[in-house]
Amino acid sequence: MKKTTLALAMASAFTLAGTAQAQDYQAEAGLSYIDIEVGDFSDSAIGIDFTYYLENVATEGKPLAEAAFLGRNSNVGVSYVTFDEADVDSTTFSGEYWHEDLYINADYTSSDDADAIELNLGYMLQDGLLAYVGMIDEDEVEENTLQIGAKYVAEMGANYIALDGELQTNDGNNVVSLSGDYFINNETSVGVRVAESDVDGVETMYGLGASYFFMPNASAAIEYSTQDETDM
Repeated sequence: MKKTTLALAMASAFTLAGTAQAQDYQAEAGLSYIDIEVGDFSDSAIGIDFTYYLENVATEGKPLAEAAFLGRNSNVGVSYVTFDEADVDSTTFSGEYWHEDLYINADYTSSDDADAIELNLGYMLQDGLLAYVGMIDEDEVEENTLQIGAKYVAEMGANYIALDGELQTNDGNNVVSLSGDYFINNETSVGVRVAESDVDGVETMYGLGASYFFMPNASAAIEYSTQDETDM
């Protein structure tokens, strides 16, 4: 069975007008729409999010999607997603804290089905290169999921690339996720995603994505992923 997911997201901080220019900001809000197709089943979801940064995010000379990461900007946020056919609502409260090169992240997600807590501790090994370890505690999962990952954002010629890699393991089941984005300019990026699992019946996921920033805190993004599913 073929699983296909198409996501369209638009982030807006109080306005969607104008073009992206170098301009600092301290808060951003987002609105997203997601369309999902799994075999004969289809669903859609609407999400909203808000993030407040403890200091201004400097955008000069940086890819806008990674300006807060490169600037080590601490923040708190909240997001809400509601699915139509599945009739499931989910709310996530998150926080990221930087003390020089030390990184701490905590997320709490509450949904109709179960709650989950995610904690990560990381260190910026050099500008743009973060390594971290963490765990996820989910109500419906007997064992905690452990994870280790890295994120790297660096210049490539006159532009930037962003690479992410993560390994999650739970009771001997492993999932490796990789993604890469190339910034055509500071406002526009295109990328690929791959997730490989050794869980029986779960096939490799492949994806493509692109995003464009109309303003430093206003963007539109599209994601497409496909995954073969086999009966277990």
